[in-house]
Amino acid sequence: MKGSLSILTLFLLITSCDPCEDCGAAISSEPTVSFVFINQDSIQQIDDSLAVFAFNDSSLTSNIDSLIRLRDSLQIVNDSIENGGILIVERQNLEQWIVNRKMDSMFFAELNEDADSLSTLFNGVKSTISSGLLEVSQIEVLGTSFIETYEDIDSATSWKVPLSYQGLFGEYEVRISDRTDRIIIEYENFQEVDEERTLLIRAQDIRVTESTYDSLINCEVNCLDGETIFTFYF
Repeated sequence: MKGSLSILTLFLLITSCDPCEDCGAAISSEPTVSFVFINQDSIQQIDDSLAVFAFNDSSLTSNIDSLIRLRDSLQIVNDSIENGGILIVERQNLEQWIVNRKMDSMFFAELNEDADSLSTLFNGVKSTISSGLLEVSQIEVLGTSFIETYEDIDSATSWKVPLSYQGLFGEYEVRISDRTDRIIIEYENFQEVDEERTLLIRAQDIRVTESTYDSLINCEVNCLDGETIFTFYF
């Protein structure tokens, strides 16, 4: 009877510290999920720039190859003329085409200047953005007193947010720079006893039911607290 009373007392203490209006701060062992935010617009801009670099490089290669073939053809025409062939017009055309290809090659070579180093830089930035590494200004659990401001954190790849022991809240507001978005999460609470026979209140079947982001990767299987990660694209 004493053990049951202790567990009941512990349960009441845990649930009384739910990060809600009645509690001034979030407890340290609440169920949590993780958010990852990826700036898809920036990735698209980088991809557009990389596509331009690739086009310029391909055009430069194509012009150089064409220039080589034209010079080979001009050599054949010159040899024919020296042997009495009447190919003056063909030679003039080839010479003009060679001049044009030289100009085009110079143009694309100028555009392609520093393309390799810039491509390396842009791909590095793309990789960083794709990892979710960015600065989040603030995360607020709407309808509660929980507001986490990240002024002293440079950046992170994922951000943990609390879930309610009693399922009392599930709506979050996230501010990244001058952008503010909302996320609504639904989940089910359940009880679990760990190896030390401590009663835990956990969450399962965690899913995002609504968000203002462009798209997201939702959880499909084994959506448990502490393990579930949602990736949002904006």
